[in-house]
Amino acid sequence: MPVPSATPPVERRSLREVAVERIRAAIFEGTLEPGEHLNDGELQSWLGISRTPIREALNDLARVGLVEMAAQRYTRVALPDPAQRTELMQTLGAMLGGVVRVTVPGLGATQKKALGRSIDQIRVVVDERDAAEYDRLSRSLFDAFIDACPNPTLVDATKDIINGLSYRVSVMTTPEVIDWDTKRAAFPALGDALQAGDAVAAELAVEDVFRLSKTL
Repeated sequence: MPVPSATPPVERRSLREVAVERIRAAIFEGTLEPGEHLNDGELQSWLGISRTPIREALNDLARVGLVEMAAQRYTRVALPDPAQRTELMQTLGAMLGGVVRVTVPGLGATQKKALGRSIDQIRVVVDERDAAEYDRLSRSLFDAFIDACPNPTLVDATKDIINGLSYRVSVMTTPEVIDWDTKRAAFPALGDALQAGDAVAAELAVEDVFRLSKTL
């Protein structure tokens, strides 16, 4: 009797994972705004999911900084403290720089070309000082680096934390406080390091992208 070919496993997600994904997406899209209170009943009606997996999802999102919880007081979308902006930027730059350093040496020509195009798009919006488009494109670029990272342990340890940091930084960032001049220099340096396969230079360029020279 011939052995049947293997059927790829069907990805099964728990209700908790579904709730995490949908609430996270709503936060990043701005459907749920910074500081907005999250009511269990409203979330149940919206998601069609029972209270227990929703509470578990909110706890998961709180651990990575997208939700804030205070017992008997509130559960809300994170409302970052501007006083923490410097340390958040430094942490985000260091974590993403580490991911990029690990990723760059193993990239193929096709991957380098795609990432290079993304960097070129960012350079255009930096010249135009378009903060909203810069936020969208830069987040997409670094997501692509994370997806290409050959170290799954590093990805598992940092991806959700990086997403939380990125959100909190973006909430506090306005066109007036973005250091456009530093970014104007940093992204070409990142592009050159990427094409040259220079992991250290790429890491330093990413840290420059998140370097802070202006305050709120």
